[in-house]
Amino acid sequence: MADNDAVAFVGMLFRMDRQLSVHLLPNLAAPERLPGSVAVVIDVLRASTTIIHALAAGCGVVWPVADLEAVQPLASKLWSEGQPVVTGGERDCLPIPGFDLGNSPSDYTQETCRGKQVVLSTTNGTRALLHAAAADRVLVAGFVNFSAVCEQLARDERPVHLICAGTGGAVTLEDTLLAGAFVDALQRKQLTLCDSARLAWDCFEHHGMIVEEALRLSQGGRNLIAAGLEDDLAIAAQVDRFLIVPELKRDPERLEVGAVGLARSRWPLQR
Repeated sequence: MADNDAVAFVGMLFRMDRQLSVHLLPNLAAPERLPGSVAVVIDVLRASTTIIHALAAGCGVVWPVADLEAVQPLASKLWSEGQPVVTGGERDCLPIPGFDLGNSPSDYTQETCRGKQVVLSTTNGTRALLHAAAADRVLVAGFVNFSAVCEQLARDERPVHLICAGTGGAVTLEDTLLAGAFVDALQRKQLTLCDSARLAWDCFEHHGMIVEEALRLSQGGRNLIAAGLEDDLAIAAQVDRFLIVPELKRDPERLEVGAVGLARSRWPLQR
């Protein structure tokens, strides 16, 4: 076998052994499995979608915070350093008293956050992000930046962990559906799939053609409808609205635009 053929053969074997794992809840992604991998955090309703909207609107940095008590001290510190800041987030779907913004993507416009930094705390999404920090690279995905995230994953040879935020410790249809769309788009890369990845793929096969309706069917969607936030469902269901990929930076941990995808749809139903 020629040297070039040998290199190509070894590369092919490596790609075939590349693992694609779906974790239907953050606590199912053991931190010791994440080093050396790319983690993609999915909280369709609504932290992922909101973070993407904020960065697309010109926010420079989003600071994910797990505990409410840590939000105001961090915001005050940033203000003292001359950084304009807005606070945002939710608990039980609703805006937090005293915060500037809620967790609706439509709150994060150029008027509200361009040139500012956002300190964000949500019930599920920001916790999932911080849990994923053990991975070498952490990306944020929604339907709204699906193809841009696919582009990054197609270029990266490391194992992939798709981490679904869930709702209150329960598996969610909307996060599983998006994870399944990634499995469907990437499985041609000869990735090795775990059982949860195949379950998510099956979910996509059943619901991928009715994304917004699936969000309405989900518990998270029903919670938002009950809270009077039904408009957020249509916003979250807009496939490929943005080309940006938020990425977790370290020391300290914050989200910035890590990449800009190509203007080519990788949505499986549009190929």
